[in-house]
Amino acid sequence: NANGRSRRLQRQMQRAEQQATEARLKLLQTQLEPHMLFNTLANLRVLIGSDPARAQHMLDHLIAYLRATLGASRTTTHALQAEFERLADYLELMAVRMGPRLRYTLDLPHDLARHPVPTLLLQPLVENSIRHGLEPKVDGGSIHVSARREGEWLVLEVTDTGVGMGAQAGADSLPATSSGFGMPQVRERLETVYGTSATIDFVAVDADGTRVTIRFPYESTPKI
Repeated sequence: NANGRSRRLQRQMQRAEQQATEARLKLLQTQLEPHMLFNTLANLRVLIGSDPARAQHMLDHLIAYLRATLGASRTTTHALQAEFERLADYLELMAVRMGPRLRYTLDLPHDLARHPVPTLLLQPLVENSIRHGLEPKVDGGSIHVSARREGEWLVLEVTDTGVGMGAQAGADSLPATSSGFGMPQVRERLETVYGTSATIDFVAVDADGTRVTIRFPYESTPKI
């Protein structure tokens, strides 16, 4: 009957919308990965001839990073612990390249380790901290990545002690120097999953450094 056909069409529409959302998120993932991969391979090529031990260390972390990335590409969410483990491999790759100019800490409370979050949220923030903050600074600096719960909100933060992004800070504003590779995708990813419930803030820390804060409802269920 007409009602039955209508319900079937509604279910088909919902499935199509879900598949479209998943395809959109997968596309965002593929837009983020090649830049880092090609830079790493270029560094490896140099190290293989000049410092095989460091090259082996870098290759081990690259394999772990790619394995985690492959797993993330098959899903649209994963546990915060997986996100932080993926970051650790990425930062180790950068530490091989930058040496003592890069220091980092990862702060993930045990009670948040299994909480689901969209994949590929934090790496672009860390990558921009390195490219726009630490690499231009002669002495380099540090990056601190943290997760915490504030009442009904989950808060993810990336803070660096780099050269800074100027005073153009504010909720949902994107300073000119932070508009590099991956940042528009992070914003679009948040909007796709959480709609208007999520915010991303860029704040200058004193004269140097930048803090980027992502905030979204702790109990919210992604639309995917």
